[in-house]
Amino acid sequence: MLWYKLSYTDMKTIKTAVSLPADLYIRAEKMRKKMGKSRSKMITESLAKAVREAEIKDMEERDNAAYAKNPHTKEEIEEIMAATRQSWAEIDEADKNVDWEKFFEPR
Repeated sequence: MLWYKLSYTDMKTIKTAVSLPADLYIRAEKMRKKMGKSRSKMITESLAKAVREAEIKDMEERDNAAYAKNPHTKEEIEEIMAATRQSWAEIDEADKNVDWEKFFEPR
């Protein structure tokens, strides 16, 4: 058979069995039914969110370690703050041209 030569990334989906604590399963089933999702969809979305959050945390930790080794100079911080103030000023100016009343019209 050729299946053993395929990598996981070659497959669109992979079936797996997962053991869950009974109370978590019951709570998840209630939520899943309320949301109108399949069990696979609910687990896939939850796992994707958890993996993404772990990836973001890992990136933040690596960034923090890099910045700790090479922190911004006082001049760089002043440049960053000036650019931030300019960006906020541009946003504030753009907001002046928005007709905010139309967002609060009765329906």
